[in-house]
Amino acid sequence: MIPIAQAALKESVRKKTFIVLSIVTVLYLVLWAVILYCLRCYGPGSGDTEFNALAAVMVTQMGLQFSSMLMCLLTIILGAGAIASELETGMIHAILSRPVGRTQYVLGKFAGLAVLTAIYATVLYAALLLIGCAFSLVTVTTLSFEQVVTGWCLYILVPQAVLCLTVYGSAKLRVVPNGLLMIFIYILGNIGGMVEMIGNLTGSSSVVSTGIFLSLISPFHTLYAAAERILLPSGGLAGEMMRGLSGLTGSGRPASAAMYFYIGVYAFGFLALAVRRFRKIDIN
Repeated sequence: MIPIAQAALKESVRKKTFIVLSIVTVLYLVLWAVILYCLRCYGPGSGDTEFNALAAVMVTQMGLQFSSMLMCLLTIILGAGAIASELETGMIHAILSRPVGRTQYVLGKFAGLAVLTAIYATVLYAALLLIGCAFSLVTVTTLSFEQVVTGWCLYILVPQAVLCLTVYGSAKLRVVPNGLLMIFIYILGNIGGMVEMIGNLTGSSSVVSTGIFLSLISPFHTLYAAAERILLPSGGLAGEMMRGLSGLTGSGRPASAAMYFYIGVYAFGFLALAVRRFRKIDIN
């Protein structure tokens, strides 16, 4: 399994997609720094404390949410062809002619991509916080070590959960349909968060239930929303905005322990289904 994981990691790093998205990520971080520079130099004076706090929260939300979207887009694009591309080109015959089991092959592909996405997410997360500290962004400078570590754990779990579903799709569908379907499912989770938020604001239990149902189909935004709640303040005007609007893409109330258990079963369940599906494919 380890050689397959190493090969998957090296192959993904060499792909033009990874290089292009890495360049986009660097450009995004430069833009993030420019925005923080403008906020510090041209923002309201120190007397507007509440407004400064609100602006800092909104800018931080923008930075975190767009970075999470970049992570998941990279994960989907790389994972969509992890198995499907080798099935389509026939390279799978050469790989499985070696002493490699089908289960080892699928888990190796997953492990290699999981390591890459975890490294990418960690570097991106650290860069956002370091740039925030450099420009004295209050939502970053006031974070405790525990908040940083807990937020990081939830932050990197988002692409890992997306990868489990994407690998299953790669064992079942062709590259392009799988990629499009995974992007749709990922967006569906954000829509579910917004629907649940609207239901909470309007007091409609049916709308809330619809949002929860969409979140069960695509629970990735739930993990991100949990990270955002840990990293952003819970008091003052900024805290009221977090409780009311819960970010640019919205979310409902904090997830229960049962929801986190469901997400774990969801992720590992699709990975197990990917192994089962690939074992049944007639490659000859």
